[in-house]
Amino acid sequence: MAAGHRVHTTSLEHWRVPADATHVFVLAATYGEGQAPAHATRALDAIARQPVTDAKVAVLGFGDRQFPAFCAFAEVLEQALGRQGWHSLLPLERIHQQSAQEFSRWGQTLAQTLGQTLDLTYQPRIPRTSALTLIARQDFPGGAGEPAVILRFALPDRGLQRFVAGDLLGIVPPGAHAVPRYYSLASGSRDGFVEICVRHMPGGACSTYLHGLQPGDSVQAFIRPNPSFVLSGSRKPVLLIGAGTGVAPLAGFIRGNAHRPMHLYYGARDPARDLYFGQELQAWQSEGRLSGLHTTFSRIPDGGGYVQEALRRDGARVRDLVANGAIVRVCGSRAMAQGVAQALNDILASVGLSVDQLKKRERYAEDLF
Repeated sequence: MAAGHRVHTTSLEHWRVPADATHVFVLAATYGEGQAPAHATRALDAIARQPVTDAKVAVLGFGDRQFPAFCAFAEVLEQALGRQGWHSLLPLERIHQQSAQEFSRWGQTLAQTLGQTLDLTYQPRIPRTSALTLIARQDFPGGAGEPAVILRFALPDRGLQRFVAGDLLGIVPPGAHAVPRYYSLASGSRDGFVEICVRHMPGGACSTYLHGLQPGDSVQAFIRPNPSFVLSGSRKPVLLIGAGTGVAPLAGFIRGNAHRPMHLYYGARDPARDLYFGQELQAWQSEGRLSGLHTTFSRIPDGGGYVQEALRRDGARVRDLVANGAIVRVCGSRAMAQGVAQALNDILASVGLSVDQLKKRERYAEDLF
């Protein structure tokens, strides 16, 4: 607008290009295994219904390179627009983790293409934060030389919205233009505290910051709901599958459980180094909050291997649980989740079920990193 253009912005699913528009800039995030964000699931249908104009289009993707489907939805959009006959202004560009520097470079390229000066700067829009004070930490050396810590913060008197286990805690590390990092919650508001489990990522600004906290220190944080992953109030049985720090939200589900059967399959490397929530899980099993605890360890002799191998060994029990209506929640790395999905597909084939079918019926959800 400062450069003299008339500008209109809207959500992607409301695609409509006026006949006199000269340029269209499509900013597209990617979710999960390359899907559109929830609000934009019908965006391609909306684009297909509108006539092509003479406007030139540039697509800018946002994502995270650690995921195989980095900016995949943006790629799908660009290909669809090309097939429909839209003219391209710029090749597809991709922004990693909301990088202000990469966005600035894209702005410079855009300015050169348009032949005019543009000052495009990015400042993340961060929800209102609350100060959370650390009250306890539990340290683990980690099974692969990457230490982890369970951090428990006091629940503030006001400011932090209500939350349940499986929602996300957004933490804003100190520094200019800091981008929030999200951690799955191992507690709910009813527990009276805020708890997360954080693995130290080499070179990770936020994990390094969190690992340096001591009781009494505070962080700025906010809640991001995670409705597709959290558990509803149903009394159907639950099959929980996780590895490493991915056990955190699953532990939160168990901690808040009072009535429904829950079965946890939990993979770690070494019980002496990275069995997060180990004592708590045993206590919850004794209290009846956890019906079955199945741990397996990949880095010790006769430890049982990976969590998907534990599922296969216990295939008949797993098959019966799912066939009888169990809800499935999986949390951990993407590689682990792929192995788990393959194991479950093999286990469930004899009863005519699959992971895809469970997802469509909203009985299977993943929280992956």
